[in-house]
Amino acid sequence: MKRRVDRLDGGEFDLLVVGGGIYGAWTAYDAALRGLRVALVEQSDWASGTSSASSKLIHGGLRYLEYRQFGLVRSALAERNRLRRQAPHRVRRLRFAIPLYNAGWGLRLKLRLGLTLYDMIARSRPLRRHERLSQRLLLQRYDFLKREGLKGGFTYGDCRTDDARFTLELIDGALAAGAIAVNHVSVLRLTSEGGTVNGATVEDRLDGRTIQVRARATALCAGAWNKPLLESAIPDARLATRLSKGVHLVMPPLPTTDAFLLLTGERGRVVFLIPWNGRTLLGTTDTPYDDDPRKVRCLAADQEYLLRHANAVLGDVQWTDADVISRIAGVRTFPDVDGETSSLTREWALAEPCAGVVASVGGKLTSARADAAKLVVRVCELLGRDPGPCPTTWRTLPWRPDERYRSWRQQTMGRAMRVGLDEETGLACQLRYGNHLGDLLDMIEELPRLARRFVPDAPVCIGELVYCSRHEMVGRLEDLLRRRLPLLLITRISEERLRLAAALAGKVLGWPEERQASEVRAILSAAEEI
Repeated sequence: MKRRVDRLDGGEFDLLVVGGGIYGAWTAYDAALRGLRVALVEQSDWASGTSSASSKLIHGGLRYLEYRQFGLVRSALAERNRLRRQAPHRVRRLRFAIPLYNAGWGLRLKLRLGLTLYDMIARSRPLRRHERLSQRLLLQRYDFLKREGLKGGFTYGDCRTDDARFTLELIDGALAAGAIAVNHVSVLRLTSEGGTVNGATVEDRLDGRTIQVRARATALCAGAWNKPLLESAIPDARLATRLSKGVHLVMPPLPTTDAFLLLTGERGRVVFLIPWNGRTLLGTTDTPYDDDPRKVRCLAADQEYLLRHANAVLGDVQWTDADVISRIAGVRTFPDVDGETSSLTREWALAEPCAGVVASVGGKLTSARADAAKLVVRVCELLGRDPGPCPTTWRTLPWRPDERYRSWRQQTMGRAMRVGLDEETGLACQLRYGNHLGDLLDMIEELPRLARRFVPDAPVCIGELVYCSRHEMVGRLEDLLRRRLPLLLITRISEERLRLAAALAGKVLGWPEERQASEVRAILSAAEEI
């Protein structure tokens, strides 16, 4: 993956995609596979906004059954099953437990019916069906739960993913299909002629140069940034959206590989405890937001809310502010309808606010592939092109191993351990790199010291920092340590190790010592602000 800003200035594109999150990535990938000439720009890094601030789940959305959104759940479960087949390295099974405290028979019956319906809608069964557990069995399986008031519970199956690397993999697929995709390129303004948008003036945020990108159609896939970008260019254009803030906390691990869905007692709101990279992802909040999306932060009230609901079900383990390893905040976008943000539909909408522009509004990580396909079909119609069959319906993801997945895992784990990786890091690398893992292991085999962990308490080896810097379009140190690898999120890195990371990346990317120091200062400054 090479960053080729100059290729944006290469004649007229069929489609300019603005926004490098999961929706922009699927849109560019799909459109390029259909033969369109595609340019994709992202103002920061791939998945640097909402797409890396999710709950990391590929799921149907059990709670949406409460609002009778059966179509949404049905389509999301179909996508979950499809993605599980197409990308076993990226989408993995995850068992959820729902502990019930002081719950009456009505709630227990409602949940049992809902889970039965959830299993029925899923149809195919790559995942084990739900089961009902007594208090004794639940505590036997999860002995760290609080005993007082526990009335039993349920377990059911869904899936999880690495949202940032999922997005990155699609970007790589789009590049391989012929798209031009560049991160750290911001849209200064959309350009128009005769009331029709015909491209954008963009700026390379790493060197300051400006480029005019011409396109026959423009797709806005920038979430919370769609509306201000559109209305600043076309004053009469309107995009009716609402914003909601979601916060997650990264906490110490719990002694289980299962996740938990916690009922908060507030209609439409649940809290997840999800095992993630050897830690626990605790979230999410869901509150109205009307400020600049660049300023979104985890506030003290957000943290207190999440810790309170987690501690309500944990027994001897009681988390405090001091246990928080990191905080993740993002802004979701919804079509503008009445209702509390926690009850707003996650269904996606396609808007056409002005000539030459289509806009992606709302949606879910799970459903992004199918939604992007609809957007690309509409673009083809506007361009007078035959869209043909959808190329992403059955195509495996770009980094899926060619061999039988189970055999591939056994073979590559054996090789990973032979070159010096520990088992936990080897497994993490399988999931991060898929069929690119061999390239990383080749590099480590030549320089065995690269097999050592970068920090002792995180399953990331030194060689990964070199590999990602060389092959995965790293523009800033934060790109490397937060999204290519989750180091900034799962451990507290000392300034000394940050300087080492900057030196490793800088050697590959040609950063002078001054630039390396600047990158370290930027990360330290962001940490202080949080």
